[in-house]
Amino acid sequence: MDSPQTGAETSPLTGAVDGGQDGLEGLERGTLSMGKAMGLAIVVFSPVLTAATVGSFVGGAAGSSGWLSALAGAVVMACVGVAIVPFARRFVVSGALYSYIGHVFGRSAKFVTGASLAVGYAVGMMVMLGVLGLYASSMMSSVFGFSGATSLPGQVVIYLVTITTAGLLAFRSLDTSVKISIWLLILSAPVVVVVLVANLFTPGFDFGSQFTFGDFSMGGFTLGLVLCATFFVGFEASAATALETADPMRTVPRLMIRVPLIVGGIAVLASLLSVPSLGAIGDQIAAGESPISAMAQKSGLGFLAPVADVALVLSSYAIVVGFLNYASRVWATMASEGLLPASIGRVHRRTHTPAAAILTIGIVALVFPIVLSAVTKATPFEVYQYLATLFPYLWVLPYVLICIGSMVLLRRAGELTVARTIACVVGVIGIGGSYVNSIVNPTGTPLDYMTWVAPAAIAAMMLIMAARQLVARRSDTGKEA
Repeated sequence: MDSPQTGAETSPLTGAVDGGQDGLEGLERGTLSMGKAMGLAIVVFSPVLTAATVGSFVGGAAGSSGWLSALAGAVVMACVGVAIVPFARRFVVSGALYSYIGHVFGRSAKFVTGASLAVGYAVGMMVMLGVLGLYASSMMSSVFGFSGATSLPGQVVIYLVTITTAGLLAFRSLDTSVKISIWLLILSAPVVVVVLVANLFTPGFDFGSQFTFGDFSMGGFTLGLVLCATFFVGFEASAATALETADPMRTVPRLMIRVPLIVGGIAVLASLLSVPSLGAIGDQIAAGESPISAMAQKSGLGFLAPVADVALVLSSYAIVVGFLNYASRVWATMASEGLLPASIGRVHRRTHTPAAAILTIGIVALVFPIVLSAVTKATPFEVYQYLATLFPYLWVLPYVLICIGSMVLLRRAGELTVARTIACVVGVIGIGGSYVNSIVNPTGTPLDYMTWVAPAAIAAMMLIMAARQLVARRSDTGKEA
């Protein structure tokens, strides 16, 4: 196994760097407060979007007991968070999981993880953009009567405006992005809360049916868990701003625990408040209406239906801005270490933001789904479905490695307890088992292909990265000669 790369002296106790800092040069250090760091992390893994849509995800898969899948998904992701905490307490990095894993398993594991996350963050940006496109087109249709917003040209305009303005915010400064994203979350939350509460009082809403477990099946439960996990995937990306966060060795570990607990708790509660309504609003959802908008009409608050769509657009836009900040820092870190072109790793001298990475990942997220839709003749919604299914599969390997790595790190330090071992094992089984289940129990739809597209995409990225490094070495050798 390769020796870990370190940014400070290696501890004889842990075999890794305690208190080490490794990441991008030029980022503004220690300017993000605990409150803002928490706010941005919560915004990106939005409780608003989760509350508005998670019920239709888990309920459609697991039936009336969908809340169990939401609970299990929250527990698994919380266990992954527990596994990340020991790294966050020791290392201040800008590469999140990519950097953490290298400190325990060395360059080889870091290389594989980098390939997985390079693709993962790009696909994640496409998914975030696709979510906004769906809700923006729904809003434009219901509020302004622009039915063409769902077509490819309409989606192209939405994507272009979104990624351009989000990129400008991310470039301007991290602090600006945080403030705007938090305010968008605050503005969008009340209407979703009102609709979910009002939904309790609609005729036929049977809250108690969720605890009879008459339609429970292990297959449905597991699929619901996987679908719920899509709301959490990448939550540890907030560690990418550690260098820019005040007191990061205290702040980042708290984020790793609090974000999955907060979003997970909301997912369970929202499932309980919405799943019994799915039968009554199924036709509206199938017709393309957002679940929260359909619930508003069903509960007699039809005037809030377009407002709900606006709220989801605001929330989705905040997610795009926040995730672009995280993704660009991880990409830039990889570039600074030679996995991606060095130009992507440049940090702007005036704004102290990874401007080149913001531009690059923005272009990739904008162009790829448009080209894919044009070439395959698939609708933007169909493209989004494929990308959203692929997204969590790209995090399976990094999450399994970080859980195993956490046990290795803690054992070296003499700090491995039974509780931490259980958390790491649950993380491995939950994440790894979900992927295996998707292969063993396929849905019978073309979405099943994504289980194989994920490893193929990672392998392709590894080849590209390896080829780039080989060319760079030969170039350096030629210069020395």
